[in-house]
Amino acid sequence: MQEQRNENPVALQLVYHILVWILEILLVFLVIVGITSCCRQSYRFCYEVFGSVSAAEEPGQNKDFQVNEEDTMFRVATRLREENLIVNRYSFYIRTTLMDQSQLQLRSGNYVLNTSMDYEEIINELTVSE
Repeated sequence: MQEQRNENPVALQLVYHILVWILEILLVFLVIVGITSCCRQSYRFCYEVFGSVSAAEEPGQNKDFQVNEEDTMFRVATRLREENLIVNRYSFYIRTTLMDQSQLQLRSGNYVLNTSMDYEEIINELTVSE
């Protein structure tokens, strides 16, 4: 009877340590997956800001787009995303923000933009570089 009482705490401790070990492995796995996901998203966003990104493959689809005099670049980026002309409004806006603002001004008017145009082509079409 005395031996059975001594074995229970040992068995419970063994089960406890195994469960803690499994939870530690799961935690490490989740941290690795989280870091990998963050790195992947960061790379994708940076590529959208600095790389050549278009919403669709060639030949794309022509869409009418209007820029009003009171429009800001962020408002234009939001509408471009709604029309599926760009991939991400934030990366488009950041790209325009990093450009020389003294040479970058929106031109109001009507434009025909294509979904296969990259950010640089759209920016060149919508702005006046002095």
